[in-house]
Amino acid sequence: MPAASGPKGNGVTLRRLDHPAFLGFALLATAACSSDDHAPGFVSASGGAPSQSGGAGGVPSLAAGGVAQGPSSGGALQNGSGGGTSSGGTVGASAGGANTGGAIANAGGTTTTGSGGASQGGSRADAGAESDAGDAGDMGDASLGDSGPESSGPGDWGPGDYPPSLMDQTYLDITGVTGQAGNSRQYKVHVPPGYDPKKPAPVVFCIHGLAQNAVMFCVSGAAMNTKSDQAGFVLVMPNGYQNSWNAGTCCGGASTSKLDDVALFRAILAEVAKHVNVDYRRVYATGLSNGAYMSYRLACDAADIFAAVAPGAGAVGINDIGGGTNPTSDFTMCTPSSKVSILDMHGTSDPLIPYSLQAPSLAIFAKANGCNTSSVPAAAPPSGGDTACVSYTGCAGGAQVLGCSITGGGHCWFGSSDCGTGAGAIGAAFVGANSDTMMNTDAVWDFFSHSVKHAGP
Repeated sequence: MPAASGPKGNGVTLRRLDHPAFLGFALLATAACSSDDHAPGFVSASGGAPSQSGGAGGVPSLAAGGVAQGPSSGGALQNGSGGGTSSGGTVGASAGGANTGGAIANAGGTTTTGSGGASQGGSRADAGAESDAGDAGDMGDASLGDSGPESSGPGDWGPGDYPPSLMDQTYLDITGVTGQAGNSRQYKVHVPPGYDPKKPAPVVFCIHGLAQNAVMFCVSGAAMNTKSDQAGFVLVMPNGYQNSWNAGTCCGGASTSKLDDVALFRAILAEVAKHVNVDYRRVYATGLSNGAYMSYRLACDAADIFAAVAPGAGAVGINDIGGGTNPTSDFTMCTPSSKVSILDMHGTSDPLIPYSLQAPSLAIFAKANGCNTSSVPAAAPPSGGDTACVSYTGCAGGAQVLGCSITGGGHCWFGSSDCGTGAGAIGAAFVGANSDTMMNTDAVWDFFSHSVKHAGP
């Protein structure tokens, strides 16, 4: 039985990870300069360079093989077969550091620390932006697909960061999770200022890329904590094993060790639900690169939990699609048990994960959600500038399958000044071009805010 140590209501273990947030990506960038085939960063892949012919302002079509043929006037999204394959891409080492103990008190209280960290209080907010998440009824007319409870009920946490000090490399520790080979795992939680424990709140899992950590991507890179404060969702930020996730073919130590990271996300949600009032109809996941792959795997293997996912610069990591560092993974097929809405955002010039993998990934969920094979320009996110977004038509039960293509875009969390790397100018220079139009963080929450758990399968 997975458990966070300490009695319920009296806190969970505090763990400090002392590696600097910048180090993982700096090592990634340095290695990339010395060897194209063995960059320890996200993934080094061959192929995937798209043609960019065609007129401006249209919607790109994805031809067989999944390569963008450039903006076209028609804009139908054609499901491609095949797609680029990955070559090489060794895993970056986790920058270590001692793990130190301590205990965190209940909501808003003081933190009693061991050798690992300073006492910083509960950082309970007294004011802040009101939630614009709305009631579940404002999010569409879809019904909940199972007969379980719609929310977890009030817990013992109020607004604030758990553990305190969001930017610090300290994390909550969870142990005993199935399929983790005895490893303890870490995560952070940000509860927004407008949170009311009497009202169920949506939950967003933010999932970092390979060689990153939760602070590096979710806070420094994507500013998801700021969006949480504006929108009113609870933000959950887990850390990968050796800075990686087992999302199938991608990536790193978690994939080669075949850890059950789907079980980890289920366990973290169950633990968070003891402390905050989780709206089970509005649980979401988004991530970059390896984190995007993990978002897709959650949509495949935990469709009973997630209403929608929004991967950026990733793909479905089944062996037939590939694109990662482990061509013989434990993820052989994607068969969602119920409908999950998808927003996929990918640059056409991504140097690490081929853009050509977007089409076959979307096709899996178009089929699973009962969509037609044709697509039309999406109402949101809107197309314009370097960004073209399309939506599959006729999806059942209110589900959506959307794909956004950023012409010339790199391996980037678009709209972030450093492309979501959390590594400043070095990170931005390594991953390719940003977008003049697309703002991933804003687009992701807008998409989630209209997605409720749909009936299925």
